[in-house]
Amino acid sequence: MNLSLNKKWAPVFLALASLLLVAAIACGGDSDDGDSGSSAGGGAAAAAATAAPAATAAPAATAKPAASGGTSDAAAKAAPAATVAKGAAAAATKAPNVTGGPEGSLVRAFRTLESVYGIGYVGPYRDSATNQLGGVEESLFNFENGNPMNPFLLDTWEIDAAGTRARMTLKKGLKFQSPIGYENKDFGELDAAELVEWFNRSNATTNPESTYGDAGDFAAIFLEAKVVDQYTIEIGLVSPVYYCLPVSQFGCLSAARGPHKVTSADTEGVEWARAHHVGTGPYVQGACTPGDRCTVHAVSDHWRKVGNVASITGIQVPEATTQIAMLKNGAIDMTVLDYKLLPDVIADGFTFLETMPGGFVGQSILFPGNLWEHSHARTSEPLAPWDSPPLEKDYPWIGNPWGTQGDTCTDGDGVGRTLCGNAPYTDVDNAAGIDDMEQARLVRLALSIAIDRGAINDVLLNGIGTPIYSEYMGPEYPGWDASRETGCWDWVGGTISCSGTMQSVPWEIADGDLTVAGDLLTTAGYPLVSGKRQGFEPLTLQAYSAEAGPVGLEVADTVMSDWSRLGIEISGLIEDYGGVISPRMRQRIQYLPVLKNGDVHSNVYPIDWPMPTVDTSSSRPGWGVGFESQAGAKWLFEILGEKDASVRAEKHLNWVDYSMYWLQYAGVFQVPKGIVVNDRIKSWDGYQQHYSNVSGNPEFIELN
Repeated sequence: MNLSLNKKWAPVFLALASLLLVAAIACGGDSDDGDSGSSAGGGAAAAAATAAPAATAAPAATAKPAASGGTSDAAAKAAPAATVAKGAAAAATKAPNVTGGPEGSLVRAFRTLESVYGIGYVGPYRDSATNQLGGVEESLFNFENGNPMNPFLLDTWEIDAAGTRARMTLKKGLKFQSPIGYENKDFGELDAAELVEWFNRSNATTNPESTYGDAGDFAAIFLEAKVVDQYTIEIGLVSPVYYCLPVSQFGCLSAARGPHKVTSADTEGVEWARAHHVGTGPYVQGACTPGDRCTVHAVSDHWRKVGNVASITGIQVPEATTQIAMLKNGAIDMTVLDYKLLPDVIADGFTFLETMPGGFVGQSILFPGNLWEHSHARTSEPLAPWDSPPLEKDYPWIGNPWGTQGDTCTDGDGVGRTLCGNAPYTDVDNAAGIDDMEQARLVRLALSIAIDRGAINDVLLNGIGTPIYSEYMGPEYPGWDASRETGCWDWVGGTISCSGTMQSVPWEIADGDLTVAGDLLTTAGYPLVSGKRQGFEPLTLQAYSAEAGPVGLEVADTVMSDWSRLGIEISGLIEDYGGVISPRMRQRIQYLPVLKNGDVHSNVYPIDWPMPTVDTSSSRPGWGVGFESQAGAKWLFEILGEKDASVRAEKHLNWVDYSMYWLQYAGVFQVPKGIVVNDRIKSWDGYQQHYSNVSGNPEFIELN
């Protein structure tokens, strides 16, 4: 870093330089618990009904046998430990041969058990109870031997040389399984016509009314799907994509769900279809009562794998103390518990089982409202971010590259401002020599530096996690380099010489350095007078019991305590994510920081992938994280269209540098994924999944 340009900034620059720490280099929707909102009611414990063991069926003659989950020592009863990710992700190993039919039953507790959303394109932005339990639907691709695009329900797939369309051919004989109570009804097979309907009804481009969780991800990549023959479809591509499509169970390009029968809405009625999830998986939906219980049952005949456990019942048990008591008295067999509770539970003889060893789940501070795209990345439709609620006031953490009253901009008057407009406020609080974008960047950097990640890990996570410094990068991620710095970037993605306040940011910043953080706020134009930051808008942090569990709420309290010690007036606000925050994110009207995670979700993220489509306008009108950048929108399509993996990897790391420099996320922590089980469960080694904390493949559970 060049610290010699201006003595005025020397204390801050020296403090910034001190952030660079040396560390060992590690190789590199929503919660699986379905907690999208507040709990309503709770299910009483009850053993699931046990289906009669059934003979194992051979795979369909036309289907190729697929690889299955692997084996590991994860079931050993020991305190959970951070598991180093093996490359981009642990490769699935071969499944054992099926030697017997399903038998026995299991009961799993969830903090919130959702309703069944049998046709996702008309459901809310929540998981379905059947997806929480898993096994009902399967994906077109899964992760195997380092490849997130291993054909699973598909026989073959290809992308044309121009990158304009994808062609996919299904395996034959993929039967839609009948829910319990409808065993005598034939729901047919997954063929090209059904697959086309699933794509087109789910995609926000072909169906703007779709509320499917992957609607925006589909819209960023896919155009209309069309039938070629009985088992083959073609689907147009928004731009060239040669190596990855958002239809993998692994979560390739931010989408992870598999096809399910949507035409039951036409044949059985919309209300029936909403309440009955029909898929091709080794389990089928049984009796389900929202907010109480739901059961899935193993089928006796499946093309790939007959489940070992006859039935699995999920029940709603909102309180962790009740879950633990039910574990101890045998009323439940497994549950996802808050990480701070694990040591005592493990000491009582239960096991923290990593069902996808090597995967961590993280949480970060998202900074919505930083809307730096003037036009839609795919359609060029004007977005007019200067008219949006996040720019109605001069929030310190939101950078405005456009104009304000008294400092107007017009179309084409600067880099990145092909279209331009003026926010309604007058900007008078920028420190001398910096604009609003740099002021807000320094604020976000200060807020990130103030977070005591080490204390959070030691006190709240019992030392089993690691800090992360961005949604995009941290220990255990591929490409992690504790000695790397970001360099300096302009807001549209160009590299610039570091000067003035604009200095390179270390990938690994200091934890909880309130002195450096305070100096940054003063430099940004918010001096500390009598213990209060002058001119700093009161800040509200929104928290959500999300992918890492309820401990996230306690982490939020700690973060707010750290921030308050900077002299900031701070408060917390907990709202229903699925019903309140997510719609605001989707509409790009959220301006309060949020502690959860975006679509990167975990360390299991290949180094040659682009960052998520939802971090740009490409996912509009579908869900987004609430901020957007022209740089990201440009790089997304560059990486998607690049055939050379090494070039993709370099572009990926450049995007990491840009995002960490501009502090689009402030990473906080990551913890190993897993579930607490009793001694009835011998093992559960499923496919590596990017967006799940617990395997979505219950067919691989083995009982003692």
